[in-house]
Amino acid sequence: MKIDVHVHTRKVKSGDAVTRNIETQEFADILKNTDVKILAITNHNHFDLKQFEEFRDGVSTDCQIWPGIELDILENGVRSHLLVICNPKNYVQFNENAESILSGKNPDTFTISLEEVVEKFDALDCVYIAHYRVKKPDLGDAELEHLAQIVSNSKRILKEATNAISVGIYISHGHNSIYGTDIHDWKDYVELSKTLPELRLPVESFEQFCLLLEKDEATINTLLDKKVKENIEIVPFTAAELIRLDIYNDINILFGSKGTGKTEILESLSKYYNSKGYKTHVYKSNDAHLNDVFDLKGSNFNVNVPEFGIGECLDEIAFLKEVTEEEVTSLTKYKLHFSVEETNKISQKLKIKSINQEDETNSLRKLKDVKEIYDEFVYFIEYIEENEKLKEYIDQPLIDELIQILEKFISKLIDETENKFVESKSTYLLNHIITTFLNEISKKTGQPPKPTKTGFAEYCRNRIKIELAAKKILSNIKTAIAPIEEYAGSLGEKGELMCQTNLFIQNGNFTESNYSSVKNVKKTPQKEFVRELKSILAHIFSNDLFEKIAKMNDIEGVESINTVSDLLLKYRHFTLNGKLYSPSNGESSMILLHKELMDEKDIYLIDEPEKSLGNDYINDVIVPLLKEKALLGKKVIIATHDANIAVRTLPYNSIYRLHDQNQYFTLTGNPFSNSLKCIYGTTPDLDWKEISMKTLEGGKAAFGERGKIYGN
Repeated sequence: MKIDVHVHTRKVKSGDAVTRNIETQEFADILKNTDVKILAITNHNHFDLKQFEEFRDGVSTDCQIWPGIELDILENGVRSHLLVICNPKNYVQFNENAESILSGKNPDTFTISLEEVVEKFDALDCVYIAHYRVKKPDLGDAELEHLAQIVSNSKRILKEATNAISVGIYISHGHNSIYGTDIHDWKDYVELSKTLPELRLPVESFEQFCLLLEKDEATINTLLDKKVKENIEIVPFTAAELIRLDIYNDINILFGSKGTGKTEILESLSKYYNSKGYKTHVYKSNDAHLNDVFDLKGSNFNVNVPEFGIGECLDEIAFLKEVTEEEVTSLTKYKLHFSVEETNKISQKLKIKSINQEDETNSLRKLKDVKEIYDEFVYFIEYIEENEKLKEYIDQPLIDELIQILEKFISKLIDETENKFVESKSTYLLNHIITTFLNEISKKTGQPPKPTKTGFAEYCRNRIKIELAAKKILSNIKTAIAPIEEYAGSLGEKGELMCQTNLFIQNGNFTESNYSSVKNVKKTPQKEFVRELKSILAHIFSNDLFEKIAKMNDIEGVESINTVSDLLLKYRHFTLNGKLYSPSNGESSMILLHKELMDEKDIYLIDEPEKSLGNDYINDVIVPLLKEKALLGKKVIIATHDANIAVRTLPYNSIYRLHDQNQYFTLTGNPFSNSLKCIYGTTPDLDWKEISMKTLEGGKAAFGERGKIYGN
């Protein structure tokens, strides 16, 4: 949730932009498109009671609206600005007090002293936010010191900066600081809101916010307790050093000097969670190589062409490998038959020998067609009867009606199947009888049998079938396959890294050396097979067709090619912004960590993720990912030396390993209370801020950057 302590909703001063004006409905619509959950209305020298109530009620389910005002301060002859934000419970009295000092005054020329401000507003439970340094016109250090002396609670005074960077600088120098949008044009608000301070603790009221400013331990613990946590015991070292930890469903940071046992604690946590049924491991940046993780060699990569809408052609390839020539009946057989005079009187009377054989192909094809249709209907009825979920959506009577209709279809198809079967078998038996009689007559009479058919139809059908098979295979081979892209990870400002798999079906001429076979087939037989296939197609109507088929079957390794999938080639590589890219070692570390965090799991155990990573990448990519996991209620446990991670994530739990006088101590705490307490009370409490800046690499700079997130 984000907070905006400086918002204008009215053009009050003559120098104010008209675009600061906004009406209730538009205000509500804009806020719904942001993560802003607390907003203070602070118009220049003006408080609009009616507008405050309308805005508050208009967004009551989405955002807290706090009453406030931006006053022109005149102190020691110098003019400056001070935001006064009041407890919403006191908004009516706040309005009356504001009217008492502003009534009849010109907002362009109005000024008030700090003494008067405190006199009018301090009793109403207020927070004071002064323009400071680069935020003009600013209140000086002397004036701020005076304000601190006259208010009832000096911890309620904050210094307003212009952005996160200046806030970070102020905080690193010991100043409590914050900033808001100071919005000039509401059409820009949604985008500007993305840069606002973020509340890590779920602040539910103005009172809680004020207690956080005072680092009230009871309030902090109350807010922390709203987050799910688990108290666990581990023994990472010896039985004498039992460690009890509260692990939150949020970010848990493990830090300390090198050699204090952080890795051992992570490994012990992994064993603990594995024993509870989770599958966890400790991610270490140097344990894996990017090329192996994404299997660039494709050792485990396997696909089949039907996944891309391409036919396997299993039957066609098998047919071409096994096909033989169909013989045409030679004229010699007819000559032999008619050269011998038929003298057997019984044979002369047999009419069956003069009957021509019928073509069986057509009847067999029709039988096959009707059988396939019948099988589909039977399968559909079985599906309806066995699918229990269907009854959740379709009434049983309607299902029964459908089954009855389908059974009528099946009954008709059974009749047709029987008819086609009888027709097919009748033709077969007739042809078989004719052949048998002719052979028997030949045996009895010694006259060579008359050929029953010329064989030309079979010869032609065979050639046509070879042609169709070759064409179908080559047609599927020609089909292009779009590259497969897998998201690898973010390289920050450089762009998004993708792992791309290019697939190509060998066409007989493809020679790219980067490509390797998807299946366990060598590239040479793949290429030769397709070349011979093309040669077969080119010689369909020539006498040497079967020489070409024999040559195909003689290819060494051709037995491993049985489908179009066996001709697949692959090339896996990385791309960045659509171009071939080879990540450096540092970039590989970035991607592997990014991948680890992008994987969906309940527990993330990460050891020194900062290795080989730049500060910008950690801050701009990794830290937001860690916060996202925290918002999703994941357990994120990180051992680190890096302040970008240990500080900027504002962890719910910081676990510090201290080595002092040959002893090791475990202390826990958080940045909200700014303390670290020994889990066994055997060493004094430590200051979270001081230890962080002292122990963590880049600590002071990153600590200042906490200004991006409120909760310090």
